Amino acid sequence: MKVRYSVTFEFELRPPVTHRGVVEAGQTHTCVSRATKLAQKALRPVNWTSCVCVLVERLDQPVADTVTDLTDGTVSA
Repeated sequence: MKVRYSVTFEFELRPPVTHRGVVEAGQTHTCVSRATKLAQKALRPVNWTSCVCVLVERLDQPVADTVTDLTDGTVSA
């Protein structure tokens, strides 16, 4: 699977830094691992307090023609 990701490193006294990109792997947890490693390599964060990795969008899957409303379960075309 190919996904677009965003990794943010947050600090105690400094503003957060974010790295975005695209990564490809066979499983979700491997995508997260690779995205985090790429962000660490690109940003070289020091003394970060938290790290947030978000898989923003799956790129290898076609967009569905229907929308499901999760509040009541109805489906519209």
